[in-house]
Amino acid sequence: MPLTPVKDITAESDYSDKLLKLIPGEVVAAYITIDGIIPAGELTAKWVSLVVALVLLLAVPLYLTKTLAVGNMRQVYFTMGSFLVWLYSLGGPFKLWATATGVPFHVPYIGSILLILWTLLIPFAVPAAAANQAAPANPEPKKDGT
Repeated sequence: MPLTPVKDITAESDYSDKLLKLIPGEVVAAYITIDGIIPAGELTAKWVSLVVALVLLLAVPLYLTKTLAVGNMRQVYFTMGSFLVWLYSLGGPFKLWATATGVPFHVPYIGSILLILWTLLIPFAVPAAAANQAAPANPEPKKDGT
């Protein structure tokens, strides 16, 4: 049984609808939950956080295409970008690596500004998928016989 595209951006999608479909809330929630389990004081925390972030980043396209039947690959890529922006704004592995190495991988105010600007602008960057706007595969023949 084919999946019904629930999260596809269509020609009818308005700004707020696009915004909701481009924020990977489920994946961000999964990261926040897992991040709460990782003990920050452990020497391996930065590695565990990095691996979890990479696994979830790679899970975004699978989740969108296989579970939610999203066909617009531009939407998938921008949703992956949204996860990275959220991850940076939360701190995630960037903060742990900064703490462990002393290199400022994570600057909290930059993360906040980036999150605000990204969230404000991405609905304008992702149009409806071309497949959603294409003519049906078996069009009705025209009345003039062509």
